[in-house]
Amino acid sequence: MPGIIQRIRTRINTMFIRCQGAAIGKGSVVNYSVEIQNPGGIMMGMRSTIYKNVSIFNGKSGSFKFGNYSHIAPFGYFLIDNNFMSVGDHVAIGPFCAFFCHSNDFSDSSDFFTDSYLDGDIIIGSNVFIGAQCTVLPGSVISDNVVIGANSVVKGHLESGFMYAGSPARKIKPISESND
Repeated sequence: MPGIIQRIRTRINTMFIRCQGAAIGKGSVVNYSVEIQNPGGIMMGMRSTIYKNVSIFNGKSGSFKFGNYSHIAPFGYFLIDNNFMSVGDHVAIGPFCAFFCHSNDFSDSSDFFTDSYLDGDIIIGSNVFIGAQCTVLPGSVISDNVVIGANSVVKGHLESGFMYAGSPARKIKPISESND
């Protein structure tokens, strides 16, 4: 019985978020425990899922585009603020991943806690797998066909067709296109 109640609550939450202005594609669901600030800036493709306890903080002029057949595992954190984040089709984001389009900037000598912010859009291509507990920093671009190992920190541009891992994430090896 609890499974049925959770599915009903998730369906109601998906409809509620849609009523608040989010564009949610056919067959997509947003778990009832998901927290979204400014749902009007959310665009979600078809047959995608945002699982439990995900937090999406979107500013008034921020935008989050989430592709088709993709999912965000539980406990994800997305700080978009007034920036843009795009996730392509067939993307799997592992649990406890954090994405920062807006973050503190420690590159200059200003006070760490005031007026020292770094903003940048995050673009994630299609056919991407992001392992558990990864952090993606402002301005990062993850091309199509990329695998990122668990606990990695992504900053900059990740080239298509490779596996990356580490802190900072570095190219580990090419992804084989065939199973020969």
